[in-house]
Amino acid sequence: MSTMILAHRGASAYRPENTLEAFELAAKQGADGFELDVQLTKDGHVVVAHDERLERVSNGSGLIKDHTLRELRALDFSKLFPGQPVCRVPALEEVYSLAKGAGLTVNVELKTTVFLYPELPEKLVKLEREFNMEGRVIYSSFNHYSLLALREIDRKAKIGLLYDIGLVDPWVYARHLSADAIHPHYKIVALLPETVDKCHENGVMVNVWVVNDPMMTDFMFECGVDAVMTDMPDVAAARRDGN
Repeated sequence: MSTMILAHRGASAYRPENTLEAFELAAKQGADGFELDVQLTKDGHVVVAHDERLERVSNGSGLIKDHTLRELRALDFSKLFPGQPVCRVPALEEVYSLAKGAGLTVNVELKTTVFLYPELPEKLVKLEREFNMEGRVIYSSFNHYSLLALREIDRKAKIGLLYDIGLVDPWVYARHLSADAIHPHYKIVALLPETVDKCHENGVMVNVWVVNDPMMTDFMFECGVDAVMTDMPDVAAARRDGN
């Protein structure tokens, strides 16, 4: 099976990250799915956003968790792409509707390293079931306790362990947590390519982030990783498919 291409925050090299515009473009560019980040609003909605704060990507200020969904919807999230049309923060269900219609996979990263959002795992499982996305969602986080909390709610939930350091024998750790995958930074696999075979021998997938360099993308394909997350899904798809 060929390596999946997951559009990192959508086609975020070309459209504002984590917006419907970025995800729609990624689907057109041949992505097999999306990677996105989720947090909770003040009134309990799951929104797609990477930063806990609003300043970097929007014309708002403060913390996402201190705003209602309605307040967030009033903001423009296209700050990093001046001159482009206004973009709104999407709720997760909007992205699920897009992914479901296109038959795509979604990697949902729980942003629970600054704020724990203890209600988030239950809300995510509920949305996955409501949108009939079972089997097409994999959850990841740098906070592995959040992933274990998901598993307590849904034993079938797919989980991937995010990390960006030199983890010794990650396949052992993954099996210890009954994780489906590891999600290392691509440079770790570049330095330790044997990690891929060791993981596969132990039934663990390897999904790497974030690969934008074409030559390194080729190398990840050669290593046999299961998924490449990239800001430029069009470039990755062309190199994978020989176009």
